[in-house]
Amino acid sequence: MKAAVTTAASHMEIQDVPDPHAGPGEALLRIEVAGICGSDLHFYDGHNPYAKYPTIQGHEFSAIVAGFGPGYSGAVRVGDRVTVEPLLSCGTCYPCRQARPNCCTSLRVLGIHTTGAFAEYLTVPVTHLFPVGSLDAELTALIEPLSIGMQMITRGQVGPGDTVAIFGAGPIGQAAMIASIDRGARCLVMDRLPSRLELARTLGAERVALAADGADAVMDWTNGDGASVVMDATGAPAVIRTAVDVVAYAGRIVIAGISLEEVSLPVSLFTRKELTILGSRNNAGVFGQAVDIVQRRGEALRPMVSHRFPFAEAPAAIAFAHDHPAAANKVLLRMTPA
Repeated sequence: MKAAVTTAASHMEIQDVPDPHAGPGEALLRIEVAGICGSDLHFYDGHNPYAKYPTIQGHEFSAIVAGFGPGYSGAVRVGDRVTVEPLLSCGTCYPCRQARPNCCTSLRVLGIHTTGAFAEYLTVPVTHLFPVGSLDAELTALIEPLSIGMQMITRGQVGPGDTVAIFGAGPIGQAAMIASIDRGARCLVMDRLPSRLELARTLGAERVALAADGADAVMDWTNGDGASVVMDATGAPAVIRTAVDVVAYAGRIVIAGISLEEVSLPVSLFTRKELTILGSRNNAGVFGQAVDIVQRRGEALRPMVSHRFPFAEAPAAIAFAHDHPAAANKVLLRMTPA
């Protein structure tokens, strides 16, 4: 089969690779559409600490079930359109025993630690299949990034009436906003790029602001209270420092941005505001809720997709996404014609 193989940092090429075969407990999938996300770009350019080459990347995708390994007797059928929860956990470490497999100490992710979906076919555990009914292939590929936002709002206990300030209007910030709105919250979204702010407004943000004006915007929007929930989708220390200032007393901060930098915070604010500060990683048991949101709100989410490339142009697609962050929001690879 054909696969887009990342052979070295900043180099991807289309290669012929061996066809996969489903073993016991596995499904064989024919990939339809695969999305390129931020972690793919960091893997591609060598900045992901787990980057090892050669690798077939890709973990957010839609597929058609092409077959099953021996002994399968579940409800999913050959020909069904599915998406896949791409996290492979050990099931025995402390976080797994606490129903937090997203924090598994030996977590493996499709397309990073194992073969991913930038290929014509892929085998996955049948336990990770999520049928999507009549949802089309393009929208199905948005479910996995939506699950990241669903995890953020679950960690932050977002509910009706919350004021949610989101720093970072890329796909993960957008996912957190969409999931928050679906829970009945109001959202202010901040970013450095006006184009992303316009998209956030299209997707349902009540208010948007340039990042440089973020602190003033939050306080004005909340009449001086501060946001009940502040979410970071940037990983920038300065943003996390600002989050502590603009979150309401008794508020919650959720950090999903990734960085190796350190951040300095005044200890007094932890107790004075009685803050709850939470990390958010991947998703833990909320993937089905992301499926539900996309099934209900699908057409409203389609503007998240900024570019579409045929699979044969995968090397050009990932290079474009990497080199043009202001223009490339969600870039999709179409494995088969529309």
